[in-house]
Amino acid sequence: MNDTPYTEQPMSLQLGPVKRAKTYELVVTKIKDEIFAGRLRPGDRLPGERQLSELLNVSRPSVREAIRILEAIEIVRSRPGNSAGSGLIVSTEPSRALSNLLGIHVALSSYTVPEVLSVRMALEVEAVRRIATRIATIDLSHCADTLQRMADPQLDRTAFLDLDTEFHVGLARASDNTLLGDLMLALREAVRRPMADAFDNDEDWAERAVVLMSEHTAIFEAIRNGNADEAESLVRHHIEGFYLTDSGELPEPS
Repeated sequence: MNDTPYTEQPMSLQLGPVKRAKTYELVVTKIKDEIFAGRLRPGDRLPGERQLSELLNVSRPSVREAIRILEAIEIVRSRPGNSAGSGLIVSTEPSRALSNLLGIHVALSSYTVPEVLSVRMALEVEAVRRIATRIATIDLSHCADTLQRMADPQLDRTAFLDLDTEFHVGLARASDNTLLGDLMLALREAVRRPMADAFDNDEDWAERAVVLMSEHTAIFEAIRNGNADEAESLVRHHIEGFYLTDSGELPEPS
């Protein structure tokens, strides 16, 4: 029998005060938990402020503050009226929330523009390859229409940028992957300001527009012909060429 007394080993504990969550934060967490559990789905209507207060056993001001936060991050939105479709509705537009969140973080330099472009490159390559290898079942009519509108020589720079975004997001959406399309939109919106600045500061805009239009058309034709390798090569050249010309920086390899 070992009678050696137990000696507690020294430990490097890092203990501190336990953070107390504010009531409205607990309400936000509870709503998120209901979404994660699948009990709240896009388009579902939440109980009203008074009912939420009673169900959660919290004050109405706490519910009100939680709702403001949920609306700000676009998890829910308020629809006026007294119909079945009015009140607090779980968002059905995740792409807008993604765009806003990513755009803010780019503006705060949480993510650099080259980092965003590197991810965009990876997503766009995935999109064009998916479409080109499934071209027999893909509808590209929307992208074709966008290209046709981009060819208008009377377009100003802002309108061209809008259609440029529409074309690339349209390709991502045509890949039959909803998340890929939403991420592409978010990434495009996140770098919209530096792109707009590049367009505005381009002294040879008329010539640049012709080149960009030609590149978009070549990408579209490669995809429509089912040539995934050529489509990928053209997309890489298109993205790298634009940002190398305007910033002197290339995205990091994806």
